[in-house]
Amino acid sequence: MPVQAPSGAAERTQLRRFCLRRLVAPVACGVVLIAQPAAAAGQPEAPHLDDLPVVLSMTRMPQRIDDAPGAVTLITREDIERLGYRRLTQVLRLVPGMNVMSDTGHSPAVFYHGLGSLNPNRMQVLIDGRSVYSPYLYGYVDWDALPLTMDEIERVEVIRGSNAATYGSNAVAGVVNIVTRSSYEGPAASVSTTLGNRNISDVSARVRRSFGPLSIAINARTMGDDGFEQRNDDSRLNASTLRADLVLDGSDEFNLMAGQSSGSRGVGYPFGVSGNRDNSNGFRDVSTENWFAHLRFRRLIASDNEWSVGIYHNEDRGREEWFGEAGPFFGLPVGVLAPVPIDYNRIATRQNLDFQHQFVPLADWRIAWGVELRRDELKSGRMFSLTGRESQGLFRVSLNAEWSPNPMWTLNFGNMIERFQGHSPQASPRFFATLHVSPQHALKAGVSRAFRQPALIEARGDSRFVDTRLPLPGGRIQRTYVGNPSLQPERLDSAEFGYVGQFGRSTLDVRAFYERFNHLISETEFSDPAFPLDGRTYTEMAGVRISGIEYQYRYRNDTREIWWAHALPRITEQPSCDPGQTCFSTTVPTSSWSLTWFELLPRDWSVSATLFGVNAAQVLNGSERIDAYQSIDARIAKKFRTEDAVWEAALSFTDIGPGYETFNDNRGRVPFNRVARQTMLTLRASWF
Repeated sequence: MPVQAPSGAAERTQLRRFCLRRLVAPVACGVVLIAQPAAAAGQPEAPHLDDLPVVLSMTRMPQRIDDAPGAVTLITREDIERLGYRRLTQVLRLVPGMNVMSDTGHSPAVFYHGLGSLNPNRMQVLIDGRSVYSPYLYGYVDWDALPLTMDEIERVEVIRGSNAATYGSNAVAGVVNIVTRSSYEGPAASVSTTLGNRNISDVSARVRRSFGPLSIAINARTMGDDGFEQRNDDSRLNASTLRADLVLDGSDEFNLMAGQSSGSRGVGYPFGVSGNRDNSNGFRDVSTENWFAHLRFRRLIASDNEWSVGIYHNEDRGREEWFGEAGPFFGLPVGVLAPVPIDYNRIATRQNLDFQHQFVPLADWRIAWGVELRRDELKSGRMFSLTGRESQGLFRVSLNAEWSPNPMWTLNFGNMIERFQGHSPQASPRFFATLHVSPQHALKAGVSRAFRQPALIEARGDSRFVDTRLPLPGGRIQRTYVGNPSLQPERLDSAEFGYVGQFGRSTLDVRAFYERFNHLISETEFSDPAFPLDGRTYTEMAGVRISGIEYQYRYRNDTREIWWAHALPRITEQPSCDPGQTCFSTTVPTSSWSLTWFELLPRDWSVSATLFGVNAAQVLNGSERIDAYQSIDARIAKKFRTEDAVWEAALSFTDIGPGYETFNDNRGRVPFNRVARQTMLTLRASWF
């Protein structure tokens, strides 16, 4: 529930201490966002509190967005409800510089500032501070399989740019931090259902209860559709979560989050796509089961001193078995060679223990530091043919400090030192300075260094197809993926300049950036004389430079909001890319933008619409060039109120306009991966 921020001559210090006094600080303190204007007519000294949100993810300390050491896009629960999207990845398209790519209707891939592929792994994704990228998927996030419901999301903070100083490896290009609702907030119960074309059929529900100091919330949803029009990608995905919050003595708190997801998704091509061996598998279903448990204890020692300890366990299980046709690989008709039994079954687990401490050593200083232990293990006979499993341990320690020597300056220092098992320690420092030119205008500048450790499969993978029934030496067919243990961590050195300004009811956030990648890991062909078919391996490529500018503008009054987001990135390769190759420089649209409009109408009607535009690009993993496209999403809703309930009916349309695709591996037939248009009716009821 939004709360008023304090005002007065010392409003900045008061806001920080106010946040730390919240019993669930710092997480629930983030509810102080896009707040009601705190400066009334009799408080002229606090105008810069108007409309600027408090963010938590940049340094693990609550900070106003103009003090944070970098650029942040904040999306609230109210925003998500008004947009009406079924998937979180659809919401992320509103973030400047963020691109979403799909080769199916159920496997979106999200990447920031190019270098995109079907398995983008340079962005950290967190749910309540819990890392959810998959060790099996090369460090990529299976968004649709997350044990998460849209109804339980309180806010999403997207850090645009490196934040390895706080979150370490995998935060090299950015962070998406999803904060869920506490169990003592929101309606007592809610239920919704969505029906639409392409067999869209969704149901979700949430119920919460309080028992003295204990509050419990249960969320559940099932979601299904037929995917894209010309793909075998129908899906049915289920998820349920539990959250319990227990407050003791006004200073101690336990938070328990647990959940599971399961589902089945269609994948594959009819005996593959001609000329594209990476997509040569036939039709099949993939079944996934994920679950997690996350426990955190917090102690508030004083209004400006808090520590916490947390432990979590993630488990990701996948079942994917079928019979593949080997004949087309060798130019033979289907059925000449015996079908090859194939399985990509896997079990990936993550165990994590962390300690975090925030305190104020001096009046003008704030410090957040922590330590973390992690162990990832992946069991997969397909991806690790010789060992069957691989694991990796991690130890890290981080520190972020903020110093405000006077009202004009805020300085942030941060560093993460982490050591992966079998590797030398690496440091990811950051320095940022903010100059408050006036209460409404701030300038930022900073530099940072970040690393991305190679994924288990990139470093140790060994995927082999062997079938002794086939007339080949030893039945050896192909080593599809071969790891490279000599890979060095990717390194990103970046510099950026920013501006955050307020103009009455409008805010403007501008970021200019220069980023230099070294030891960039990429796929390349691999030959093994013992196997007749070539496979893929990983190698360190020449460096790239990414530069550009992006900005987001927001206007808000009592009945209307307008958002405008625009990104203009460029990638330069050193040395230049050879003709005929897929170049890193083509993996980013040179312009992407979105314009969103919300309007509250009389009698509880509301409308929203978003117009997208994305320039042409050619992503990695075998895609052809994707043409530029524009698309429109729209929603109209009506609420009905009774004494103890609110009812809502909403009609939504997505991807209105000419058909387009975000990934093209069809090699000739266009469009093949055309994004499906959706028309949906949603009915929702909430009881208080």
